[in-house]
Amino acid sequence: MSVSLVIPAYNEAEYIVQTLSYIKKLGESDTELIVVDDGSTDATASLAKELADQLICLRENHGKGYALQAGWECAQGDYIVCLDADLEKSALEYVELLKPVESQQTDICLSIIQPGKKAGNGFVKRRVQKLIHQQTGMWLESPLSGQRAFHRKWLPILLKQRYMGFSVEAQMTIDLLNAGASIFELPTTMTHREMGKSLKGYTHRLKQWWQIEKQLRSVRV
Repeated sequence: MSVSLVIPAYNEAEYIVQTLSYIKKLGESDTELIVVDDGSTDATASLAKELADQLICLRENHGKGYALQAGWECAQGDYIVCLDADLEKSALEYVELLKPVESQQTDICLSIIQPGKKAGNGFVKRRVQKLIHQQTGMWLESPLSGQRAFHRKWLPILLKQRYMGFSVEAQMTIDLLNAGASIFELPTTMTHREMGKSLKGYTHRLKQWWQIEKQLRSVRV
């Protein structure tokens, strides 16, 4: 069994080394570590180059969806794991996401990350939960989780769609469910930064919401 870890990164110089270092410490010889630098203006690319097995550098910032697809296109593993760049030590829990998929308990495994003290009010999450339920009949606890594992047999479905920025998790979930895939959500102790109820946090969530709505409207047209 071989695994491709795909990590999109935009201006993640503060976190990327820690995240990649912990993954490398596992010493999994059958694991391919792919970092997609999405047009960063900081040192993300140069730092990732020292640790990644493959570094894909995009000249401009295209958004998370585009970056993930660029990584998927290059992935050679039997299994694909998507991880955010700011997980640091908690990235090690990706091995737990793989277990239900490898044992054929499910087609896709999502990480349920418990909200921290700086979590937002959950507006975008609730909206996405309703949208996914309306289109697939399934209610998910963590539909926006960026930490997910699946078999590469699902890549043709994910690569034929054009995913816009932060809408990628919501739309890929809908696409996979409508294609007949099963999804299992696994509680983990994974952690990553939270922007909280700050202006920056609200701006991020507004952008996320707008991209999700735009993506879903373009698909329905």
